[in-house]
Amino acid sequence: MPSANAKSLRTRRHPLIITIDGPAGVGKSTVAKLLATQLGLQYLDTGATYRALAYTALMRGIDPSDERHLVPLARSLQLTLHWSATKGLAVMLNGRDVSRQIRTEQVTEAAAIVAHHPRVRAALVRLQRRLAGDRYLVVEGRDTGSVVFPHAPYKFFLTANATVRATRRHMELAQLHGRTPSVTVIAKQLRERDQRDRIRKAGPLVKPPGAVAVDTSRMQAAEVVQQMLQHLALPARRPSRQGRTCGPDCQ
Repeated sequence: MPSANAKSLRTRRHPLIITIDGPAGVGKSTVAKLLATQLGLQYLDTGATYRALAYTALMRGIDPSDERHLVPLARSLQLTLHWSATKGLAVMLNGRDVSRQIRTEQVTEAAAIVAHHPRVRAALVRLQRRLAGDRYLVVEGRDTGSVVFPHAPYKFFLTANATVRATRRHMELAQLHGRTPSVTVIAKQLRERDQRDRIRKAGPLVKPPGAVAVDTSRMQAAEVVQQMLQHLALPARRPSRQGRTCGPDCQ
């Protein structure tokens, strides 16, 4: 449970945001959801915005490397994220649930390419901030503490060794789709993705200033959350409304 000496934060005047960054396979999503549930906060997966854009581009026959056509698409993306501690995260694109469709390997690879375009990232960062609104939430991604919410009061950066990450990713894909590449193939893909994420000019994968680093290699998700709670001074609170819709006219 959160620290009892944190009751004064019940009267915070500003939205509370906890950021969790790190590469794929370190457990960001699982940990972020558990932490949000335990604290009674909302949950925002910034990676879902890139996946939703990549999925839309693929469906419309737009090359993920075509920044010129991706930018207006990103600016007009009609995306809703509904989080429920019992039902999980529902990703609604133009009113249609695409939660499973955006988790395929094809979309994953396309999203990695899409994420390299500076103007696309700028458009999606604006969308992510609008999705956050004035809610209390846990947000996870690769640049949430460094770019999207640089002034967040609590930041974490998760790491794990390569074998553990590849194994976790393999299990995740198997649960989602049944068939999945081997752990060796996934490890190679992760190394390539890490390199791309670290060298890109816009929103590179870095440990945000002031972030607490947590190596999850030998830890269960619940243990990671408990370690995080030791760095937080937060009271439990009831979850806010389940979703927020943002499109081109969202303020």
